[in-house]
Amino acid sequence: MNLDRPSDARIHFQPVATTESKALILYEDGKPEIERVARSIADRLEEHGRPAAVKAASSVEISEILAAGLFLLGADSAGSPAYAELARVFKGVNLAGRKVAFFGSSGAAVAWLRGLCADTEITVAHSDLYGRPEPQAIAAWLKGVLANT
Repeated sequence: MNLDRPSDARIHFQPVATTESKALILYEDGKPEIERVARSIADRLEEHGRPAAVKAASSVEISEILAAGLFLLGADSAGSPAYAELARVFKGVNLAGRKVAFFGSSGAAVAWLRGLCADTEITVAHSDLYGRPEPQAIAAWLKGVLANT
């Protein structure tokens, strides 16, 4: 091919298979009840054929944030140091077109998580999940989240 002649230049497009975007489930480090809920959410997502990653909030990497289309964030307490790095990243990232849902032990913890996402332009997918939910309640909540994604 001679690129000096414009008629020889060609752009070839390859079709790319699309799948549902990965869900990223983050929970507050060192809080077994919040981790239990996070892992239960992941199990239900797998049942729906949706890929998911479960991580302690302090161990998430920016590449994982950028690869996710759905975020499920959980906390036991407001102001958790486990979310410090994520809070810093969220101040400078635009997540428009992506969805988030929150779970936590209290309204204060969830309100704080919502505040972390305020500047990201992310869309809240569903109402919040509070307390120590049983598997059936988690499944029902997740069904609502997935209906909006």
